[in-house]
Amino acid sequence: MRLNRDVLISGIVKHQSCFFKLLDYIDSNDGALEFPEYLYIKIYNNEICAGDDANTQMHLSLQSLIENGVFIHNDKHTGMVAVERVIVDLLRFLDVKRAKELTHFDFEQLRKRTVEIGQEIQSSDSKTQDYHDAMRSYNELLSEIHSKIKESVAGLTAQVDSVAKDYKVYDSGSSEVSLFELYERVTTLYKRYVIPCYEFINPNMEMVQTKSFSRAVEELVDFHGENGTRRFDIANAMQYRRTAITSYYKDISYLVKKLEQFSNHLERDRNQFLAIEAAYSELMENVALLRHGKQRNKYLTRNADVFTRFSSLDGLSDRRSSYSSRLAWNAELTKLRFKEYLSTINSEKASPAREKKLVPLPVEMKLDQERQILISKMLYLTQWPNHLTDIHKYLGRILYESLEDFTLADLLYGLEEVFPMFDENTLRPTYEKKRLTDNQYYFDYIALELCKEERLCTIQA
Repeated sequence: MRLNRDVLISGIVKHQSCFFKLLDYIDSNDGALEFPEYLYIKIYNNEICAGDDANTQMHLSLQSLIENGVFIHNDKHTGMVAVERVIVDLLRFLDVKRAKELTHFDFEQLRKRTVEIGQEIQSSDSKTQDYHDAMRSYNELLSEIHSKIKESVAGLTAQVDSVAKDYKVYDSGSSEVSLFELYERVTTLYKRYVIPCYEFINPNMEMVQTKSFSRAVEELVDFHGENGTRRFDIANAMQYRRTAITSYYKDISYLVKKLEQFSNHLERDRNQFLAIEAAYSELMENVALLRHGKQRNKYLTRNADVFTRFSSLDGLSDRRSSYSSRLAWNAELTKLRFKEYLSTINSEKASPAREKKLVPLPVEMKLDQERQILISKMLYLTQWPNHLTDIHKYLGRILYESLEDFTLADLLYGLEEVFPMFDENTLRPTYEKKRLTDNQYYFDYIALELCKEERLCTIQA
């Protein structure tokens, strides 16, 4: 029975949870748009037919969906049913977390197509039909890339948010999240999906012996602006579409930084766990050799190989000698004295935390281009007072309050941007040595006074 497709789509949306299971099967089996016939029959009988809507049950039967083109083929030899791509795209659109992540191979194919069609356009006469056909294909390709990038960024953002929640649970000390599984998720997400997307839309990406996506579009923009036809309208439209695509660079760069933070922390914990596990295994191997049943040489001594190979076990002997008297209890009185032992330990004055030693700020520290642009724009829009007793301190306070993760490297670049903004005659040294610090570095400087008006100055030239 032939049905209007809006009726079928309404039924699919109503039972989207059922069709998501088909989509999950497709994604876990090499991406071929097909699934076993028995899987749909099982879902149909157990879930779709469990409702009370007889019309929807009839519309979503296997035979109905095949007749109306939702399922395009049912192979009786393999038992596999192929589904129309537009239905798969609809399901991915309904649930952003099921958006298809693009890999390096996917982005490379999009890049090659951009370069090849661009070359076809440049080699065609703008008055011929071949040129117009190539332009139509190129515009369709840019629309496809824009849609895929937007969908991919949304999907990756959802996955990173999911990883962030699991990391928060792990960091709280919960055993529900495995360190190694979480590390594997972060690494795979970062290397397989986020970095390829990051490199594809990076407007500053340069490639050897070929062209990046951004460079290929830019070359075609120049072609339409410089050839004899002077098609500035086409050039402007292409430039706008290129900017719309590469604008997701900031979103994906945020995901890159977030995953790098997770990866660094998890890798540190993973290495510590492996080191402890290795030390424990080595310790057990040394202890096993002493289980010979004899009275002599049955204790592990400080000269054992395990103590020379693993520094993590250093200090055990001192700990034993310091607390041995407190732990040498009569077995019958252990329970009674345990509270006393805890009370003694808790009452001991905790050793003061060692203050982190700051080091001088390296002069050669550089910021990435995105950070530099952010600081430059912010300082350009800043309203500077007519008088400042300490420009360094004032600038540091502005940057600290405006930037996330402020460091003294931001201050160094900010000073480079600020000093050219003032006339040399308005800057006067106070000859007073001062220091600014962050969590890692310190920066010593001679305070400079800003005097835009002579009457405000406190120091004579």
